[in-house]
Amino acid sequence: MASPSEFQLDRRQWLAVAASSLLVRPLNLAAEESALATGQFTFEDRQKKIREITARVLVEAQDGGLLLQGTDGRIWQVPPDKLQQKGAAAKPFAPLTAEEAGKQVTHEFGPGFVSYSTERYALCTNASEPYAHWCLGLFERLATAFRAYWAKQGFKTVDPTFPLVAVVFQKQTQFAEFATVDAGADVADVPGYFSIPTNRIVLRDLTQTGNGQSARTAGEIEQRLESALYNVATMVHEATHQIAFNCGLHTRMADNPLWMTEGMATYFETPDIRSKTGWKTAGQINRARLKRFKEFLTARRETDSIETLIRNDARLTSPDTAEDAYAESWALTYFLVRKQVANYVKYLTHISAKAPLDFPTPDQRVAEFQDVFGNFKKLDTEFVKYLKTLR
Repeated sequence: MASPSEFQLDRRQWLAVAASSLLVRPLNLAAEESALATGQFTFEDRQKKIREITARVLVEAQDGGLLLQGTDGRIWQVPPDKLQQKGAAAKPFAPLTAEEAGKQVTHEFGPGFVSYSTERYALCTNASEPYAHWCLGLFERLATAFRAYWAKQGFKTVDPTFPLVAVVFQKQTQFAEFATVDAGADVADVPGYFSIPTNRIVLRDLTQTGNGQSARTAGEIEQRLESALYNVATMVHEATHQIAFNCGLHTRMADNPLWMTEGMATYFETPDIRSKTGWKTAGQINRARLKRFKEFLTARRETDSIETLIRNDARLTSPDTAEDAYAESWALTYFLVRKQVANYVKYLTHISAKAPLDFPTPDQRVAEFQDVFGNFKKLDTEFVKYLKTLR
């Protein structure tokens, strides 16, 4: 289950890109591939490394800054003073396969890391091979169940354009060291996170014991994880973010209200670790979130709580209010899917169509929500009444 600091990170990433320069020519990702200009680019990244990539241009700024997407799906913010060279691409833009992405990431991480791949996923790890295969099985089952679930609700998802990359570190210390550089010290102590710019989930081996021994068989993995379901839920939470941002429900670097993205991830984060084929827990009541919401409802919730959740992301990014806000995001998502699914799908469709770096005002966010779901007061009455019936 996600920590508040993790999602402060996501919002900072978005805002840093949006504030970098005056962006005047965003391109809609839903447009034909041919509408996205492709080229060869050389630039200096934030770690002062020189990158040479084939990429398509998602956004071009008035000052010459670029938002680029590489063939691995990674999105790069390139300020004009960091762009060293650009030219025609040697060949048409073509996303990497999962196998190609795995090899690329393994080369990036170096000795000790190996890659495993499925049709959709590439996993790079220095953990045990059995754990790698167990993780890939979990991700594939989740992705299949996730897409089937939303198809049943009336939202037609799309096949991911890019391979879904996961990096799994054997040791917590290795994870913390990488996460601090990649995403900030705020995420060094969490079990994992999803990075919007890199499009990767980064995790640690959850089967490691105090003496550094990892589980070696599927049965041993499941046995150890039965006592670590909180951490497994975080793993599922982050994998849900990744598939949602890659199958058409959310658009990376666009305005995805945090209550919506976190509500969806908490809606699916209940793990199903023993099934070999399906995902029986999709959409089940999230007991931990329900318990927290009912405590919040009794002791701390204000009458305008839904509106403040929708208006901006402040409650979800503040350590003082985040746990309550995450619980309410789950509760609101659960209510809307169960009681107003057609409207919820309509809202998802509207949000998913937004272009990168198109950020509405708080009042516009409220108007977008009310255009679909109506008056806050009436909605809140129905919402609270329904949540009180859940056990």
